[in-house]
This record gives sequence, structure tokens and C-alpha cells, in this order.
Amino acid sequence: MSTYQWKKMDADLLSMVAKVARDEPLSAAEQLSVAEFLKGHAGTEGDWGFSTTPTGDVRGSNNLRRTNWFNGRYLTAEALSRQDVYFDARLRLAAHAQMPGIAWGLGIGAAGANATPVHSESRTGGMPAGQTLTLRRGLAFDHVGRPILVSEPFTFTIEKLLGAWRKTPQKVVGGGIDFMPCVCLADDPAGPTGGSALVPSGPYLLVIQPNESEEGGAKVMGEICGGAAAVNCRAEAWRGGFGLSLVRFPVELPLREDLVSAWDLRGTLSAYFFDVFEHPLWKRWDPGFLTSGPFCSDTGPGRHDAAAVALAMVYLGEDGSVLFLDQWIPRRTICDSPAEDWHRTRFGAPPRAAAWARIHQFQCMLAESLTRQALGSERDDLYSRGFRHIPPIGFLPITPEPPDGKVSTGFALVDNSLNNAAAAPWLVSPRVFGAIEQARRYFQRSRVISYAVVALHDDDILEDLHNVFDKDPIQLARRVAQNDVGNAGQPLKPNYTHYGLTDVGGYTTLPGYLGVLARLFETLGLEDLVNRRTEIVKLVVPLQGLTRRHPLVGVLQEDAMDQTEGWGVNPLLTAGGALATLPQAEELAGLIARIGLDMLPRHFVVYVKQRLVLLDLLFYVLEILEFLFKFLSAFMALAGGTKKAVKTAELRQQYLAQPADRRAMVEAVLAQPDVQANLVRAADLSGSGLSVSRRNQEFLAKVDTAEAGLANTIADPVERRRAAIGQVADAYAAEYPDYQLMQVLAAVQPPQQTLIVVTKLSATRPTEKAETLADELAAGGPPVFADADAQPLYADLRASLDERKVADYVEGADSATASLTVKDILARPPAEARLLLGADNYARFRDALQADRNAALAGAEALGKGVPQTLIVKVETAIDAGTPAAAAIDQLKADSATNGNTRPLLDHTANLLRITGGKAGFLKLVKRT
Repeated sequence: MSTYQWKKMDADLLSMVAKVARDEPLSAAEQLSVAEFLKGHAGTEGDWGFSTTPTGDVRGSNNLRRTNWFNGRYLTAEALSRQDVYFDARLRLAAHAQMPGIAWGLGIGAAGANATPVHSESRTGGMPAGQTLTLRRGLAFDHVGRPILVSEPFTFTIEKLLGAWRKTPQKVVGGGIDFMPCVCLADDPAGPTGGSALVPSGPYLLVIQPNESEEGGAKVMGEICGGAAAVNCRAEAWRGGFGLSLVRFPVELPLREDLVSAWDLRGTLSAYFFDVFEHPLWKRWDPGFLTSGPFCSDTGPGRHDAAAVALAMVYLGEDGSVLFLDQWIPRRTICDSPAEDWHRTRFGAPPRAAAWARIHQFQCMLAESLTRQALGSERDDLYSRGFRHIPPIGFLPITPEPPDGKVSTGFALVDNSLNNAAAAPWLVSPRVFGAIEQARRYFQRSRVISYAVVALHDDDILEDLHNVFDKDPIQLARRVAQNDVGNAGQPLKPNYTHYGLTDVGGYTTLPGYLGVLARLFETLGLEDLVNRRTEIVKLVVPLQGLTRRHPLVGVLQEDAMDQTEGWGVNPLLTAGGALATLPQAEELAGLIARIGLDMLPRHFVVYVKQRLVLLDLLFYVLEILEFLFKFLSAFMALAGGTKKAVKTAELRQQYLAQPADRRAMVEAVLAQPDVQANLVRAADLSGSGLSVSRRNQEFLAKVDTAEAGLANTIADPVERRRAAIGQVADAYAAEYPDYQLMQVLAAVQPPQQTLIVVTKLSATRPTEKAETLADELAAGGPPVFADADAQPLYADLRASLDERKVADYVEGADSATASLTVKDILARPPAEARLLLGADNYARFRDALQADRNAALAGAEALGKGVPQTLIVKVETAIDAGTPAAAAIDQLKADSATNGNTRPLLDHTANLLRITGGKAGFLKLVKRT
């Protein structure tokens, strides 16, 4: 030390001596000063190993302990072992900065794996257990930071692993942290012991663990190792190694009819591993989510327990063969740190490794499935291939195909022009359309609704990947079509409950335009979307440029040349770069047609789970419309086999019984101009009968007439207008079922708002719907009955007329025409109906139908006033006994008990039975006096 340093040390030492004399503790800095003084005084400066710095006034310790080396100390095995343990622990701690898992390599190769047919129901006949498998080179780290190094390819068989499992059976148990369970092993009491040949079928995990083995001999206390008398010899070294094991994955799959093939098992187990065992979705938003404290605590210890590293899932069949071997179900590569995963899982996102793995697993399983059964065969959709949960984004392989010569843009005028010009070969859009059609096949027969877009830059897919990486998987469920046929040839009733769906088939009782909208809610209801019974995906067709240039490499011709022939494109003419050299006039003259295409779809289509968020107003609109359809369908119950027509007054009465806040919201939303405009636009797009302008003009005129007729009955002008709209809406709904929407609007909102919608519908629009034969027969609009009970009776009779065949009115018509119903003819414009039936047959049909319609009007008006109970009972009793309708009426006419007042009612009843073909269901709607 210098003179100054010695003087300063003297002063400091005196101060510290004074502290000690007063029993005052020394600070860490003061203790360090004493140590420095003693170190220099003892002459051992620079021999302490690691540098020492102040560590604070309060100090603790950990379990790291190293040997202190100095001259003169004995060199012992304990000291050297302590040093080895210290540096081994330091290296393991460095490995704790990353997640456990596979750093690189460690893939498994096996000839004949996953070769079972896609739709085979057999649980036998997989890859033999004696088939040689190869574990490729690689590196992994287990949960406590130990390296697992495979330095050269290693061969083994499942049969050898089963031999070890028979002696010491093990299984996977739960453990670790939520969203990050470890592959922890325990003895399997259900497994065989003592080398029994019994091996349960089911799923197993192939795992790898580190180990060390003794190697060589070392001299001990002067004795030479290697001889027969070398009893005191110890191993010279420890050689690092690894061990492979097959451990039971104790999952009992349910007995369901949708778990049939090995591919079904594979897809189901992948969903289980991702969404149940490793990523329990139900714990994400548990009740203590924001209050239990994890957001305020540290980042958690990660997975640092003694656990194995999984390499693959193996499913053993009933004969001991390997039905499938899937590497990416349990395999986890090192992608991020434990802290990153802790933050992500606290906020409900899946671990990065799991998110990547489920995409890998999907793509791997799909690729292997396509090698067994190519796209384009029967039942080639994802559900039929065994997939149940799929990642939020995936790549769907397609087969490049040249266009068939037709262009389909969805616009008739454009399609005709392009097809007449034979434009398919020099447009990319037909190829895009073909790619989309192939991609849609993957989601057939499922509850997934898809729509398609085109990505002009193929790297835009990476943005979609980033945006949906953390989303939940897409659940695939079977869509049961109404026209599915059972074994006996009878329509198969959809079993929605079996597939976890809600049976809302009551909507199908709604007719016309209401039925179209209601079926939309049946497919795309808010509850189905929220409960994941319906999923929406975007199909993205990425485009690749054939002459795209890279700033360093130049033209990337190899980017698409391998696919051009399949798409029907000549690459030599396409990639020549002629676009930059030829003059503009030649381009306009048809350059593209001569040199081919400069872009093509890629060999895959990407599906992306869609972000479903709604503006609050739009959400209210959807919810309210859905409420209205459910509300209306409740009134469409069957009454003795006959559909009872709905009256606006009844709807209004039931609507007023709904909660006041719901009614206020309904009226507020329906009053929005955008909502009213969208109702009109939906009517136009659906081709509904609501969009015939003249009908709505006559509707408004009849409202004015009906309102004038109620002037002496209803004093309140608002209620009088509401009642008038209701009467007219009832009349129009009886003639044109689509107008039941007007009944709903008239029942649930102020009358002026209903008239606004009708006024917008009455305006002449460019896409004007042609008037039909039904409009011609009901010239001046449907009748408005004075008696409210006559309207539903006429509606039933009118529906019965619609169901009759053309052959009932036209004799000698050809078989195709005769099989048509009256409804089919009435829905056509008069000119088209005349052309279809022929002039003479059309005239006979029109006259006969008009006569029957007049009879229905007269009968409804007469019977709507009421019929004696005894008379109706006599008619029904006779018909139920098998007496023909006409004979039953004649018997009652001859009955002496029948007086003159009831004879006109019998005449009308006879007419109505005749025009309905003997259907007596309308009698149940007649008011009985």
C-alpha cells in the first residue's frame, strides 16, 4: 500500500475498533475493508479466485458451494467432486434460461409407419413392433437443465422398449404448472409385471432421458486394475448417454361413432394433448383469474422437475402393432424462455412451443393422410380424415389444375363476355376459383363456414400467422343435413345433441323470406358462434409471381416453374421478361394472351380463423333479429296437422308480454335508418316476394282504406293506424307468406316505422322483381276480411291450393308439367307460365284456379263468422269414419235436423273440401258457436 492508503486504513481501523468496543455491528463495506487489510498483510493477495465486491448489509446464501483452493491444501476426491458438482450446477442454471425440450434434431424415421387406410375401422394391422426405427442426431435439455446428446443415429425397435416396459411399467402423471405440465413418470400399477406378455392397447409416449454409465478402471491405492484380484478397483470415468422408454399415456377414449379409424384416434389424441393435458382451456378464465394473485407475483419457476422429454406418441393396436406414430403431438422444441411462457399463459395464450407444435402436428397428419387418400375422393374432408380440433391457421394442399375453359366470376354479364372470348387460359381467376373449390372440400360436412380472399403477396400469409398464432383451435363438428337418408330410405332426423349442437329446427317452419333469414341464424346464430358450434374461416389463396425479381439473385424463376405445367401455363413464354420491352400498343392488342400468365396460385390455400368482433349496434341488430325469429316461430305450432296462420294482433299481445327493456331495445334498433335499409336490401338480394314494388304500393293504399274504415271504431289515431297495418299485413301474409315479416314489424314497433320500410320497398328499383301470376289473380291486392277469424281460415285454404298438382286442373299435361304444384306456377310471371303450360292449358288452369280461389274467399268469409259446434262435429265424425267428403255433406243435407240456416254453410264446406282435395284440416280453424 501507499503511505496515504496506510494512513487511511489506520483511521478506518481505529473507527471500527471503536464500534466493536461499543458492540455496534460492522457494515459489509467495513468488513470488506478488514478483509482487504488482512489479505494484504498475510501476503496472499490475488489468490482468492473470484473477485469480491460489496453485497449489501443483509446477506443470504444459496446451495452453490465450490472448493476453496490454496497452496498447501490436500487434493482430495471430495474437493474435486465438489468442484465438478459446482460447475455442473452452474451450467444447468444457464440451461434454465430456456425452456426444456428439443434444441435440434432427434427426429424418428420408420419405414411403413402410419400406413393404415384412412377409413379402416380395424384396430390391428399397423406397423410391426419389430420394425427398426432410427433416432436421428440431436440435442435436448431436460427440465433440470441436463443435456441429452445423441451424437450419431441410433436404431431401436418398439418391441425392445415393450420388453423393458413389461418388467417396470410406467405411465405419465399430471404435474408441473397449469398450461405447462411436465412429462412426469410414475409406476403403472395397471401394467404387467414380471415380464408378462400382456401389453394394453392404447396411446404411449416415447420419451428420452439423460443417464451416465461407468467406463474403464482406475488404480486404487497402488493396486493395478484389470486382474482377477483387483477387488478395490473403481470406474475410470462416467460416460454420458441417454435412455429411451415407452410409457403409458393413460387416456381412455370415449366409445363414440365418430372415433372409428386410427386417423380418428390420432386426431382426437392430438386435440386432447393440446387442449386438455397440456393446455387446459377451462382454467383460462376461472373465477379467480384477476384476484388470485399471479399477476402480482413473480414469473414462476418454470418446469424444473425431474421429467422426461417426449419424442413421439405411439398408439399400439390390439395385436401389438403400431397403428400410428406421431412425433408432433408431444414433441416440444425450445422456442422461448420460461418467463415469456409464464406471462403468456397468465393471460390465456398457449405456450409458444405448443402453438407451433399443433400446427406441425396438423400439417404432418394431413400430409400422411393425403398419401393414403388423395383429395378429390369420397369423404375427403378434414372431419372424415379424423381431425377434430385443428390449429387456428393451416396450409391446405391443392392439386394444380388447368381451367376447364369456363370463367365463373359470379357476375353473369362478365362470365358471358369472358367465356365467349375463350378467356380462361389467359386469366388467373379461373385457376384461383379452382383452388378455392378444392380448399372448400376440406370443410365439407362440417359446421365451418368459409369465405375466400386472394393474397396478392404470398408473404402476407406470415401476417395472418402472427395475428392468429395465439387463438384457440378450430373445433370441427359434423353438419347433419336435412336431406341425409337413413338405412331404411327415410329422412334421418338430425341428432344435434350427439354433436354438441342445439336443435333449432323450429325455424324451418317459417316460410319464404323469413325461412331464409331464420336458416341463416340456425347456421350462424350468436349462441353457436360464442359456443364454438359454428366456426368461420377465411380461405386465403396466395399468389406467386412468375417473373418476380430479387435484388440480389435476380428473377426468381424457380419460385413457380415446377407448378406451371399443372396450371396449364407455358413457362418459357411467361418468364421471358417481355413485359418491359414490348410497346404499349402491343400490350393493348393482347400481349397477355400471347405470352401466358405472369402469376399463379401457389400449391396450397391457407385457412385462417377469423376475428369475430361486432360493432355494438350490429350486435344488437343480430341479437334482436334472432329474438324476433324465435318469437315468431313460437306461433307456428301445428294445429291438428294444419299450420295455424299468425295474426298481427296475437303477435302484438305476446310481444307486449316480453320484458320492457328488451322491447325498448327492439324498437330503438329497428328505428335506425341503416337497419331499415338493410332489411330492404336483404329482401332484394334474397329474391323475396317483399321486393315486388307494385305489391307494396297496393299495401300502402289498402292501409289508408282500412284506416278510414276504423275511424268510428278506434279513437286513438296511432292505435287505429297500427290496427289498419295489422289487418293489411294479415291479408298479405295469407296470400304471400313472405309478408309475415310485415306482421312481425307491425307487432313490435310504432306503425310509422313499419310504413317507412314498406315505402322503401314500394320504390321502383333497378333490380325490380317481376310480378307473378299470383299478382295477376289477386288484382288490386289480397282481400281484407271484415271478420278477423276469416283471415287465418283463408290462409290455410290458400296454402292447400298451393300444394295441389297442375294435373288436378289440366288434363293431358305432360308428366314433367303435371307433377308441378300450383305454387310452382303461381311464382312465375304470367308470360313464363303460359309458355310452360301452353296457351290452351294455361287458360284452363288460370280459369279453374281463379274459380277455386273465389270459392276459398267466399267460404272463408262465410265460415269465419262461426259454425255450430254440432254441425262441425257431424262432418268430422263422418269423414273420420271413412265416408267420402261429398257423401258426408250430402247425408247432412238430407238430414231432417238440418235447417235452412245451416244449408249454406254445408254448401261452402262442400266446396272447400272439393278445392282442397278432401283435406278437412281447415275445419279445426273454424270458430265454433
